[in-house]
Amino acid sequence: MRRFVSVAISVLVVAGCSIRQTAVDFIGDAVAGGGGVYESDDDPRLVQDALPFGLKTYESLLAVSPAHMGLLLATAKGFVSYAYLLELEADRLDDTDLPRAREQRVRASKLFLRGRDYALRGLEVSHPGFRADLRRDSAAALAKATKDDAPYLYWAGAGWAAALGADKDNLDLVAELPTAGALVGRVLELDEGFESGAAHEFFIAYEGGRPNGDLKAARSHYERALALSNGERASVFVALAESVSVRQQNVAEFRALLTKALAVDPDKAPQIRLVNVIAQERARWLQQRIPLLFAGADLTE
Repeated sequence: MRRFVSVAISVLVVAGCSIRQTAVDFIGDAVAGGGGVYESDDDPRLVQDALPFGLKTYESLLAVSPAHMGLLLATAKGFVSYAYLLELEADRLDDTDLPRAREQRVRASKLFLRGRDYALRGLEVSHPGFRADLRRDSAAALAKATKDDAPYLYWAGAGWAAALGADKDNLDLVAELPTAGALVGRVLELDEGFESGAAHEFFIAYEGGRPNGDLKAARSHYERALALSNGERASVFVALAESVSVRQQNVAEFRALLTKALAVDPDKAPQIRLVNVIAQERARWLQQRIPLLFAGADLTE
């Protein structure tokens, strides 16, 4: 795919406008259908190194075909995913290089928002004026969304909320968090099973992580995410452990959930192999941090 896109772009430089548009649309369709190449990989570092080239390629194609829905979605998802990998790296840097970790989180937050903006562009293509309507009356704007909009709603909301998670001192993002939640909430209404319960998984962290969040609701979302994913998403277990078990200082549950996450076989669901590998890396890292996360935890277990 990378070689194909590189050659195609060189051809586009000398192509006429109409030919260029047609070619870009063709490439965009190929790119939009090729996301599984990343998602089925088992090497997060390889994917992290490869994503910047791919993302800049997508942006170059969008400069020619700005309303290509497949490209907009691939770019939104790509930036949010890349930002998440950077944020995980920042977490690992906390103990050894705090200034660099902070710098990495600020960068991740900006990239989360970049992904959000591409998803919102997709919604704007389908519903002209969507962004202005969302600011003016989010409920009315979201009421116009259809099931086909679910991927764009999800990545817009997930990127928006994650930007705050990476930059918790950004007061503008704090004020906008309910809008992010509303975007993903609409996904639940339109397509509860989207990406095997990804919207429910979002709300585990959303309710468990925000001030005055509803922990009972977080647990309900966990049960639905678990059912919709058939227990094949390790990230569901990690989300509850990190967002709710820590908050309630339930170390026994925390340990049990991480054990379940590590028991998931990434090869059983190859279409989400990368998600599971990343979640299991996170689970191992969290196990090492039990003394920091739980006061008086029994370290002999």
